Formats: sequence, C-alpha cells, structure tokens
Amino acid sequence: MPSRRRLLAGVGVGAVGIAGGTSVLDVEFAADTASASTSGETDWPMARYDPSGTGYNPNATGPKDGVEVAWQRDTDPNMYGLSAPILVGETLYAVGQQSLVAFERDTGEIRFTRDGQYWLSPARAPARAYRSDTLAVSGREGIHGLSASGGYELLGRSIGTERWHSPGRETQRWSSSSLRVQSPVAADETVYAIVPETDRAVALDASSGRVRWERTIGDERSIGSTRPAVRDGVVYVSSHPGDIVAFDAETGDTHWSVKPDPGEETPMTYYEFHPPTATDEGLVVPYRTGVVLLDPADGSVLWEYTHDGNATDGSAAVADGTVFVTDGEESLHAIDLERGEREWTAEYVPDTDPVVADAVVYLGYQFPELVAIDAETGEQRWRYEEATYFTQPIVGDGVLYVLTDNGLLALEEAE
Repeated sequence: MPSRRRLLAGVGVGAVGIAGGTSVLDVEFAADTASASTSGETDWPMARYDPSGTGYNPNATGPKDGVEVAWQRDTDPNMYGLSAPILVGETLYAVGQQSLVAFERDTGEIRFTRDGQYWLSPARAPARAYRSDTLAVSGREGIHGLSASGGYELLGRSIGTERWHSPGRETQRWSSSSLRVQSPVAADETVYAIVPETDRAVALDASSGRVRWERTIGDERSIGSTRPAVRDGVVYVSSHPGDIVAFDAETGDTHWSVKPDPGEETPMTYYEFHPPTATDEGLVVPYRTGVVLLDPADGSVLWEYTHDGNATDGSAAVADGTVFVTDGEESLHAIDLERGEREWTAEYVPDTDPVVADAVVYLGYQFPELVAIDAETGEQRWRYEEATYFTQPIVGDGVLYVLTDNGLLALEEAE
C-alpha cells in the first residue's frame, strides 16, 4: 500500500486551554502534527466507529477472502490493552499498559508514546482552540483531553500532551473490561462520556474540558452506565439494571426515560442493558438474552428479538439494514433492523462487539482468534489465530488493524 503520509513544515505553538482553573500550553512540532487534524473516509475515529455506535464504516474495506500480515509492531513493554485502536488520517492511536501510543498507518512505526493513567479507546474530537484534534480518553481520575499531536517529551516528562481533565473518582484498577468503565464518544466539538466508576453522564467541551452538562443515570439500583450513543442531537445511555434515558445533546434536558418491567404486556426479561446503537429505525439495545428496538421519540418498544443466550457484554453493529449481535454462548445473529426477524446465525462463542465493512463482519476480543463472516450469508470467510489474544479490530483502506498481546498488527488481503 502506498504511503499517504503528509509532510508538514514549521514549528507552532497552539492556544492555551483552560480546564478546571489550570492552563495547558499545547506545543506542536512538525513531526508530531502529521495528520493530527486530518480525517478521511476510511478513518475509524472512536470505539464503535461513530457517535451512533454502529461499528460500521460504509467507506472502509478489509481483507475478505484470506489474510496475511502487512506489518506488525511490537511494543516494549507489551500493550496488554483491552480496547481497539482508532485511526485518524495517517495515525493509529492505541491505549494500553497505562500509555497512549501513536503509530504510522502504513508501516506501524511508532511516532510517540505518552505515559498516563489512560483506559480504553480514545475518541477524536475537533478542538477549535488548537491546531490539532483532541483525543478524549477515560483515565484514573476522570476523562482526559489529550493532544492528538502528542506534544513532546523533555527530560522524561511529557509537555503539552494533556490539555484538560474532567475530574472523577480515582479507582485502583488501571484497566478493565468492566461495564464501570466506558470509552468516550465525540460529536462535533463535544465529548460525551460516563465518568469512570459512576453513573454520571457528562458533556464536555473538546477544547477546554468545560462541563456543559452533567446528569445521573438510574437510581439506587444502578450498577453501571454504558457507552453513550449520539444521533440527531440526542444522547442515549443505558444502565444496569433497568434504565434507558434520552438526553438533549446540547442542554442535557431529559427527552424520555424508560424502565422496562418484566411484568409488562411485552415482557423484557433482562436486567443488564448493553451499550445502545442509534439508527434511523430506532435505538438498538442488546441485553443478556436478546435485543430490543426502541422508538427514538419516546422509548416505546418497536420489536424484541430473543436469542436465549447469555450475553454479559458486547454491543450491536448495524449495517445496511441488519443488526449483528453475539449471544455469548454459540452464535452471531443477523437480525432484520426493520422487522426484528432473524436473517441467519453463524457459529461464534464469545460475546463481543462486531464491526462491519464492505459486507464482512469482523469479530475478535480476548479470544485467540479473529474471524471474518460474510454479512449476507453468515458463511465464514477466514480465521486468523497467530496471537494469544486480540482486541476488537478496526478496518481502514483494505487493512484490518488489531492490538494483540505483542503490539499492533495490520492484516491485509492474502495474495
């Protein structure tokens, strides 16, 4: 694949960001700013690809009929991350082992490494106060806004890397797949996130970290809120157990809040909602034994699909009118988005977060294999097992990127 690196010249000093009464000078060098503020059709700028959480980039392509290694970049120490990388312009960003690492897209060359108490996939957000984007990432003390250019290092210290942080409650876990920690979501110049170890949803200014609004999800029964989904000016959040809430994205005002009761006429026998996916047809919300589609206007039930599995984690991908969700026991299910009827099932054991590109569903997460399944038929197209574990993959321009126990791996179509 030909290199798409853009060479920038000059040295710049960004604006000063104000967050929580502190100032952070954003210093950016030419070597760091390559692609920091660029974006393209094949970017994958946050977990689940977009603010809606669809896990589907209609412009991306990946290996379809077989794979081979394009490049592999081992890191020292090993990443041991649990979250997918993201792709912005010519740079891949990955979080793991309490650090942020930036890789060159075509070769895997490491552009910079910045230490910090960071968790899970960052989300790229435009920041008008700076020359480069902000990367919003969950951290030990809340949500952090980092410079996509990385700033620079001086005498072993990072300068200009962190622009702001929105304080949270410090926890002892450095990394977790627990539902108590969620990746942020970025829409326009706002970051939407669940403060780690809380049930507080916040909207933050991407430039300054200023809290635009903050709301608590659920009641005393709640034990964790999920990754927000944002679509058409509305923020949707689900929690464990029982609550699904729609907030106005600008003001934080509550549009509606539903708390399904198993005793209702349409019984929904679940108490653990998974992250929602917002679509034109409605809000897709998986749970332990099935999936429900809610009307985005009022949260009423449009259809319910039961798979009788035991999905304790994972979310639904939605592509070209089909919902893809794992049941945690034996199958990946393809469900018609409009009718809620099964299209096909394919053998797949773990519960995870599928991603879709060019009519192929890709699956992998804490399980020693990557699998590609035909999105129209459910037939397996290829399987890759050359690592101890894989994170969720992402897909770009003909290449699939995934973190393994050794580092970042790029897979392309086998010749």
